[in-house]
Amino acid sequence: MSINNNVPLNWNDQLAAVFQCPICSEQMRLKITSSKSLICLNGHCFDISKQGYVNLLPHAGKTKYNKQLFTSRKILSENGLFDPLIQQISGLINKASPPGGMIKILDAGCGEGSHLFRLHQELKAAGSCTVLGVGVDISKEGVQMASKNYPQLLWCVGDIANCPFQSGQFDFISNILSPSNYSEFQRLLRAEGLIFKVVPNRGYLQELRQLFFASTDKQAYNNDNTLELFRAKLDLLDVRELQYSVTLNQALIPHLVNMTPLSWGADENRKQKVLAMNSLEITIDLSILIGRPSFIPRPEVPGHR
Repeated sequence: MSINNNVPLNWNDQLAAVFQCPICSEQMRLKITSSKSLICLNGHCFDISKQGYVNLLPHAGKTKYNKQLFTSRKILSENGLFDPLIQQISGLINKASPPGGMIKILDAGCGEGSHLFRLHQELKAAGSCTVLGVGVDISKEGVQMASKNYPQLLWCVGDIANCPFQSGQFDFISNILSPSNYSEFQRLLRAEGLIFKVVPNRGYLQELRQLFFASTDKQAYNNDNTLELFRAKLDLLDVRELQYSVTLNQALIPHLVNMTPLSWGADENRKQKVLAMNSLEITIDLSILIGRPSFIPRPEVPGHR
């Protein structure tokens, strides 16, 4: 299946077979009448929207992430904030992928889709394999934005605790600064698949944390619990550290404040002081945790020495 970066993804039976019913777990097929739907063997039916995404949440999802946050993340992504991270992950995927084959990538917690889109771009530019990118998020607003801006990828509103996909569907799962469900990730991966979970380190946005929470218990952060849980649930193959600085101009600072949950608990006066700054240098400090289900024998991690 060839995926063109310039045209919307065409729903067909091959794409429908990726999904399973979120209500009864039966396989889905494409149903075409006056519109397109996914329908399972038990008759549970979910319409494919005019924008091209499918909502497979049986009940409305609850999230603090809103359209303003997603819009700001898209703008910062387009201005290169996460480019070094995406390049690292795409490089790892390229080294682990057979040349000339097809790979399926799930972005779990995709939000407005900018991370998956940039990852898809990098992999397509490398040209070593055909790529199907699938994004899932509990936020309907985020997925609506993703399908509007990046129609060449497959987008789904769904719950990562009950992922609406057939078992063993994906070669890679990316989970970038987002909650995880490791039992579902293990179910969804193919036998030799890899999970890339990106977590913030102590220095991530430390300048903003200092400005918002100086002299409070929120000034410091560590990811020890996240790393411990990953080790307990998966076979941790490697940890790649990534740190760099970015200087934001005055026009981009409000988007940083809108994008990060750090601002949710910040004092309004401190937020206004940040918003009035002419520029702000921030630190991006991340760990890429690379793992796979623990029952799979340990291979050499691509590119690791």
